[in-house]
Amino acid sequence: MSRHHRKRRPPFVALPRHKRSSEAVRLKSKVRRDAAEYGGRFTSHLVLNEPGRPDLYNQWFDFYFPGTNRFTIWNAEIVTARHAFWDAAHHEATSRAYAALGNSDLSEESKLEFEPADVSRTGKVLTYRMVERKPVQYAPFDGRTLSEQIDLLETTIIRDEPPAIHESFKLDRSYAYGIGLRIVLDVDVINQAAIEAAIDRFIAAGETDWVSPEPVPRDRLPLLSEREAMASVDYPSVQLGLPVR
Repeated sequence: MSRHHRKRRPPFVALPRHKRSSEAVRLKSKVRRDAAEYGGRFTSHLVLNEPGRPDLYNQWFDFYFPGTNRFTIWNAEIVTARHAFWDAAHHEATSRAYAALGNSDLSEESKLEFEPADVSRTGKVLTYRMVERKPVQYAPFDGRTLSEQIDLLETTIIRDEPPAIHESFKLDRSYAYGIGLRIVLDVDVINQAAIEAAIDRFIAAGETDWVSPEPVPRDRLPLLSEREAMASVDYPSVQLGLPVR
């Protein structure tokens, strides 16, 4: 069957109760098996305790944990308030930069070019590779590229218009595995203790959406952009130019 006609998996919450219960039982078994690595309250497909990894690189984590009833699985992402702040600043900077470009510039920015990579002995092109393009410099940005403009705007937003960040729990019932849960927590690092504290707070709140009425204090949020902060850390992935997350 063509993948274009493949039936999309239904949301977890739409499954029959016996199927949800079976999945929850399987998750509980996996949590027990993984207790030595994650502590016995949750499990994940990610490494939590990577030796030598700086705290600045432990600002988010994906994990799974069972709900308080036997039909619920929580498919969670937890981020620090710092990480949420950087995301908000980057999103606003990106929106402003793209809004400043006209349609022709936007078309140029998204253009992809390819060239032959492998050619048969008869001259038939077998594969193509993408041509690395020189970043476009734009007049509306005083000759800066799009990425340079976004970096500049991020720095300005963080300094002059810092976005308000609130600790929160936000549910998403469209997930095919479990119920989606995004957690924003005002902690310095995401580790086992932070995740377990978030689980306890979520259960105490009734396993539902919640937003703190008070924003995270400004002095708890960064003064530098994510790129600037990461550049100050002596860590191999920075030196190699690998993505932060």
